Amino acid sequence: MSSSYRRTHFVTDLSLQFKYFLVTLVLLLAFLGVSIWIVYVTGWSHLVERLSQVYPQGRLVEILRLIYFRLALGFLAFLPVAFLITLFLSHTVAGPLVRIKRYLRLMARGEFELAPLVLRRYDELKEVALLINEITSGLGPRFQERKKLIDSLQSTVGALRGDLQRLPSAGQEIHRKMNFLADTLKVLE
Repeated sequence: MSSSYRRTHFVTDLSLQFKYFLVTLVLLLAFLGVSIWIVYVTGWSHLVERLSQVYPQGRLVEILRLIYFRLALGFLAFLPVAFLITLFLSHTVAGPLVRIKRYLRLMARGEFELAPLVLRRYDELKEVALLINEITSGLGPRFQERKKLIDSLQSTVGALRGDLQRLPSAGQEIHRKMNFLADTLKVLE
């Protein structure tokens, strides 16, 4: 299912990717909060208590502010990296969704002679694409057969109309064509 198909835009479904980013950001903030709490509970309070005996109070507050500032800068520096990772990961879902939606719209219009749906190597939803390909490969011939039958019915109906105009001389021919029409309709059911 992989191909050389390459997307040129990483933002393919803005709504989905924005939601994905917000969820990731909330999770990052939650992990940051839990991490800070764990560090504080496991040793920070004990360390501050010990350092207060070594450093004067003003100097200790200054050291703590510097540490908090560096932690905040580290988190802010990580945000663009997290954004790029989230954009890439959301693209592996949003990109295939855009292609699948486009493909399904074509199928909804009755187009089944489509090239197989191909996703990139790192894309998600490959199983969905395989199922869609399986469906289209099975439906294409069925709809071709159905179209032939419908065309045949339409030509038979047209011929019947012509025969009905010459009714007195065409009784048996109309009966034969009506039987054909009835048989063809059974096949369509």
